[in-house]
Amino acid sequence: MSQVFTIGRVTADFELKTSQKKNHYVRFSLAENIGYGQNTKTQYLQVWARGVDAENLAKANVKKGSLIWVSGSIELEEFMKQNGILDKRLKITLNDWGFVLSRKPGDEKSQVQYNDESGTKTLSDGIPSGGEIDGDRNDLPD
Repeated sequence: MSQVFTIGRVTADFELKTSQKKNHYVRFSLAENIGYGQNTKTQYLQVWARGVDAENLAKANVKKGSLIWVSGSIELEEFMKQNGILDKRLKITLNDWGFVLSRKPGDEKSQVQYNDESGTKTLSDGIPSGGEIDGDRNDLPD
């Protein structure tokens, strides 16, 4: 079984659904940018979350445009398009996920609030201030 870790943006709002066996699930597309500069292209991944993972995504208010990371098992699956044509897509069965927090230069505090079983919590990103490092042109810090 192949495992993947990727970062992307959720392409549409979703809602928590319940299966016939009364299990919660959510399915959504994640747009991942690959390449750099003029060679950048977007790859779409189908993400499936079940049970507690699906509930946590809904509670955290993940929605269209949210920048998140996901990890899980990946497989290439065939599916039938609405026009009746058989196609293939990459499907991730979610194991773990989180928000990707970014900060604008000069912004010293960047926080996200989320809800879990114990109530509302605040997550500080802990990203150090400073410039960016281009690994192709600059030495990495020790």
